[in-house]
Amino acid sequence: MRHVRRSSWLATLLLAGCFGATTAEQRYYTMSLPTAEQPPQGHKGTELLLHEVEVSPVYNRPQIVYRFSPQELQFFRQNNWADRPSRMLGQLLAQAFARSGTFRSVVERMGAKPPNYVLDSSVEAIEELDGGGKWFAHLAMTLRLTRFEDNRTVWQFTFDERRPLNEQNVGLVVRAMSEILHEQLQIALPQVDAVVAGKPLPERVTPPQAGTPTADAGNPSQELGMEVEFDGTNGARVNWRHTAQYQSDPTPVLAGQGAIFLPALSLKPDREPPVTVLADGARVASGTMGRRIAVAPGNYQVEFGSGPVAQHLVREVTVVEGETTIVTPDWSTLEVSVVNVNFIPFLGTYEIIRMEDREYMGIGYGVNEELGQETQVWVLRPGLHKLIQSGSTYRARTNFSTVRLVPGMAVPFTLVQDEVTRDFLGAGVSEPDTGKAIASHWSVQSSLGGSVLLTSRTEGFSSAPSGSSLGIDLFTDNRVQFKSDPHLWITRLEVEEGQTLTPIIGADNTPGSLLDGRLQSSKDRVYLNSVYIYQYLPWIGPYVGVSAETSLFNHYNYFTKPTAVVLQDPNGYTLATRTGSDGLGETQVLLAGSLAPIQLKQSVGANLRVLHNVFADLNLRSGFGSQQYIANGQVVPLDDPSTAAFEVRQVRSTALTGIEVSALGQARVSRYLQASTEFDVLLPFEGLADTQMTWRNTISLRVSSFAAVTYTLNVVRQPNVNPIDPYAYEQGLQLRFFYSPL
Repeated sequence: MRHVRRSSWLATLLLAGCFGATTAEQRYYTMSLPTAEQPPQGHKGTELLLHEVEVSPVYNRPQIVYRFSPQELQFFRQNNWADRPSRMLGQLLAQAFARSGTFRSVVERMGAKPPNYVLDSSVEAIEELDGGGKWFAHLAMTLRLTRFEDNRTVWQFTFDERRPLNEQNVGLVVRAMSEILHEQLQIALPQVDAVVAGKPLPERVTPPQAGTPTADAGNPSQELGMEVEFDGTNGARVNWRHTAQYQSDPTPVLAGQGAIFLPALSLKPDREPPVTVLADGARVASGTMGRRIAVAPGNYQVEFGSGPVAQHLVREVTVVEGETTIVTPDWSTLEVSVVNVNFIPFLGTYEIIRMEDREYMGIGYGVNEELGQETQVWVLRPGLHKLIQSGSTYRARTNFSTVRLVPGMAVPFTLVQDEVTRDFLGAGVSEPDTGKAIASHWSVQSSLGGSVLLTSRTEGFSSAPSGSSLGIDLFTDNRVQFKSDPHLWITRLEVEEGQTLTPIIGADNTPGSLLDGRLQSSKDRVYLNSVYIYQYLPWIGPYVGVSAETSLFNHYNYFTKPTAVVLQDPNGYTLATRTGSDGLGETQVLLAGSLAPIQLKQSVGANLRVLHNVFADLNLRSGFGSQQYIANGQVVPLDDPSTAAFEVRQVRSTALTGIEVSALGQARVSRYLQASTEFDVLLPFEGLADTQMTWRNTISLRVSSFAAVTYTLNVVRQPNVNPIDPYAYEQGLQLRFFYSPL
């Protein structure tokens, strides 16, 4: 950060020299205390004299100080105090002690009559700490109360507080300093009142910290004794005012307002459900977890949580002018990462049921990282919850997993699903594998696996054919990620290869030797994708992406008996008929050779979060896209069962450029009816006849606690594969039920 500031300063000087008197914008800041109700004055016949606050000359200047280490201090050049810290803090102390009601009057100059007490104060630090990518507000002071008549110190109070921030923002630093001063005065003022009244001092309770620093001699933040962030495991016991989440919230609270703050246990405010503030049942404001919601002083009901509105949690709060009311978390959050067997995230589905009352919470979805999607976070009541296959019931005996949620805890959960059948292959509470950090903001993840299966069976053992087979599967998944808000760059290379060796069935229907068998590709995919996303605002951000996909080996369609093969062009006209060298027919037909086909994609545009409320979520991706489909001799089987021959049709190579639109939406119509849609289309500039489209839809109706109906409709348009009838449809209606009378 130091180099950035110096570079900015040099750039400003150069611009001023080249273009005349160019002055950088100056900003001015002041600390403040919440507005409190004025207590009755004069109920104690004592007077307090406030001496000027002593501030070290290095801090008592217009420029705000920032520090990298105990030995190095620097000054912001455009960020200044509105008044010198000595006078600013003196005014705040006078305000606080006058409102405390302990003294008849608080003065800053000696009058004709001597005061009863004198308050001396000093500032040891008022600065921003820069810990190499982490920032902290730092305020250290000493207050000393002296009895005037004998010049005896009767009370002394010292504090040295640091508050973490998620970003370098001087406005947030000043607000955090104000919070520190306010909290410490809340401890100090009752002690002063006890001293003046001749009573024992009230016990000083040190607020719990957000975390425990770990030893790291090479980290400047540890040298400065800085606090660490909440780790998601003890939210009900955290002092949230001391966390970076609270201190870094930029939400403004205007004069005459207060605020409500519900911590985001997952530390991901934009991924947790929205919050609604009600007054006498009427909506007055809304916001998100992890950010202040500014409202007028008064009594409110705060409604939040996942699922339909009827299932949301409600908390009563009182808001005071100038203060933020924090709702202590007694709820839980659940973040479910849906991955395939290779631990790659995909758009899988699941449903959640709270087992205590068998209440249906809703449908959850996986994500497509390449679209910049992020896993949704459930905000739920504590207790035992059951994850089931979409469309199943709470009595499911297979394809389910359970998780117990604890108050104030963020639970990361991994669900391994089959991408085709959506069967649960594994599930449990575990931190997602985000990769190994190799540098600041950089991480890498790599995996390699496979299997070898040799089987041999005799006729009659099962419905599978007799004989031997040898299967070999290999996969590797490699990912490099750079993440430094608002920048995200992910590059992934996936390779899946599977080969199966099976014997050739003879004319007498008996299998031959495995050594003379035929090798078939069961899996063959090489995929490379790279995407960069700039999250300009929580609801919009541009993206740039490129991808390539192909296969490495030949793919055949084998016949049980010699068959004539009719080759058609992309429009369905016959080009040739192949009957083999003996004229009886072919025993196999090559569908695709090595590197066939090759699919290339490039896109640039913006991700937009159009809707994010209790009823619906809708994310759009729109921009310009380009796709190249290189067939390399690929053919697809389009056999006509009314003919003895086997028809295959050539696939046409295409190069398209046009408007690209993607949409992913979920609707929560009621606690029983929910729907989802996923839409992806490329509208080519060359002509709409070549439009490529994929559209998947699901509607789920919970008929009862033990029965559910799911309707699916999928539509695909691929004119390069079949220009005569480019649309392909698939729909299904499924009823799942399970009932046990006992």
